Amino acid sequence: MKLVILGLLMEGDKHPYEMQQVMQERHMEHYIKLAKGSLYYAVERLLKLEHIAVREVVKDQTRPDKTIYYITEKGKKAFQELLKKQFQAETNYYHPMYTALAFIHLWDSDMITKILKERIEHTKFQLEMLERVYQLYGIGAPHGSVSIMENAHELCKVELTWLEKLHQDAQDGLFRK
Repeated sequence: MKLVILGLLMEGDKHPYEMQQVMQERHMEHYIKLAKGSLYYAVERLLKLEHIAVREVVKDQTRPDKTIYYITEKGKKAFQELLKKQFQAETNYYHPMYTALAFIHLWDSDMITKILKERIEHTKFQLEMLERVYQLYGIGAPHGSVSIMENAHELCKVELTWLEKLHQDAQDGLFRK
């Protein structure tokens, strides 16, 4: 969340609600693990670390005060470090189905076939959604965002191929005891 906040402030001063709006407009919840309710907590942490500071507090009689933040020089350095860490971060990929596949031979083959078929249909729907999002937001988007969309699309296509093979294996009875 810190990297997202600092990145958004690198683009310009914002109130936390504006940050939330930009995250929604860019559909970040689809490609970044964002904990609900952590935005304001992270803003407070960044403020204490002096990575961000208050630009102004906008007062309005009909609404609560609106605090606008900007990124400090210290924050810009922290942003660069966080970017570096993200690019260097290694991870193991654990698919949610891997645990189930380890014990698939113990389950009813008709149920497996049915569930895999449902999963295939859902993945096809996701693929269509990704294609629509790209058509709506990909053209003219920053190249980094386009790269994310392309990667998500390719991963979804690979997932679909894998699920279709699993489904065929289930139909062929390969998961039986």
